[in-house]
Amino acid sequence: MSLENVVQNGELLDCYGELLTPRQRECLDLYYNENLTLAEIAEYFHISRQAVHDAMRHGEEQLRTYESALHLAEARIRRQKAAESLEGMIPEAKKSEAEPLLRILTE
Repeated sequence: MSLENVVQNGELLDCYGELLTPRQRECLDLYYNENLTLAEIAEYFHISRQAVHDAMRHGEEQLRTYESALHLAEARIRRQKAAESLEGMIPEAKKSEAEPLLRILTE
């Protein structure tokens, strides 16, 4: 799996993780955020590596389904880029005033 896919799946997990089953969410969190291997996750849950793989595959499919319907992760990235562009346009003297508003855009 490419680094780009790992980052993308991590973003989707951040956006839609609460909509997954607890097992799917935990497996994906341990894999993408804690960098555990499938074998380490299987040992943690006392289940087979295949069960972890299945939970992750189904969870990832759900995340992609949610994103294709709702586009929240895509919108989040667009807001982040817009905030970065705006920050570059703000004079240094006004950056401290603009900071709270820029943070709202990126939350």
